[in-house]
Amino acid sequence: MDYNFTEEELSIKDTIGKFAKKEISPFISQIENENKMPDELLSKITKMKISGLPFPEKWGGAGATYISLLLAVEELSHVYMPSIFHPLVNAMAAFGFSNFASDYLKDKYLRRILDGSINAAWAFTEPDTGSDPKQITTKAVKDGDDWILNGTKRFITNSSIADVAAIFAATENGITAFVIDTKNPGYKIGRREKFLAFAGSDNGDVILENARVPAKNVLGKVGRGFEILLAVEVFAKVTACAGNIGLAQSALDHAVKYAKEKTHRGTPIGTKFQMTQWLIATMASNVAASRSFLYSVGAKMDKGDKNLAAESALLKIFTGKCAREVASDAVQVHGAYGITSEFPVERLYRESKFSEVVLGTNEIQRVIAASALLR
Repeated sequence: MDYNFTEEELSIKDTIGKFAKKEISPFISQIENENKMPDELLSKITKMKISGLPFPEKWGGAGATYISLLLAVEELSHVYMPSIFHPLVNAMAAFGFSNFASDYLKDKYLRRILDGSINAAWAFTEPDTGSDPKQITTKAVKDGDDWILNGTKRFITNSSIADVAAIFAATENGITAFVIDTKNPGYKIGRREKFLAFAGSDNGDVILENARVPAKNVLGKVGRGFEILLAVEVFAKVTACAGNIGLAQSALDHAVKYAKEKTHRGTPIGTKFQMTQWLIATMASNVAASRSFLYSVGAKMDKGDKNLAAESALLKIFTGKCAREVASDAVQVHGAYGITSEFPVERLYRESKFSEVVLGTNEIQRVIAASALLR
């Protein structure tokens, strides 16, 4: 299908695809066994400056399109989905800084996030809240020209490797976003999470104990943090959906390869059994539909469309379901071998659950989409 990608976009896609195959693929077994992303590999991913693709050159970005970022994330995920989380979170933070930060914060942090010299974290979720700002218990209290933050954040990606973090806390005027240097003595790393999949991703608790933050480090305006969160979540959801497409395409590719190589009485199962052909055709149609949906929304992002709450939620539901169903069908094509670690589809199946539970569950996405449409 022709998506009318520019030569620059196709060049970025090709460059990231080759990088992922050459540099990330050889580390997959090691990462899965050791549950750690090698520092050497993390450094190489950072040097590709993927997070800075769609941001202005003025602040250290590449000045490319948002579509370029989607293509890059799809290529990374096609090789190994966990490799998308580090650049994805940095891009999320960069989007928040780019659209809401003062020039002071942009110059101090955004420039270095985009050029790959520092890492960022985005901390909203808490032990007792996922998407509801009214349940936030982290507090920020004014003390002279500073704010004092106390509370615990959970499921925060990049939190132990970040140099800077956006922290959402309750103030008298509502939810406010604060920018904190992670060398702040009040910023402490808590337990690390171990998930169904995503070996090597850095995720866990952030504990804030009397963390003193200067007033000039407020992101946006006091009491307007939830608006920032909603805007960044649209960006994050659409970007993460490119990861769903990459994973689904990978599952389809593995299924096709297996169906051509696995034989039954001398004949490849893909040629012999209509049911295998039916599965592959269904997988291919799901991937094609999801990819079209993704890049249509991506094109709207590039045009500056600000009203994508419903579409981003629907996209997340649709592509997440696609990833899970395609990965499941790929396991089915492999038969019993599909549930062994001998073949990649077992890992892909575990990873495919990602989009249905993070960045807001599918149930929450339906509420968001319906509410936006009814408005």
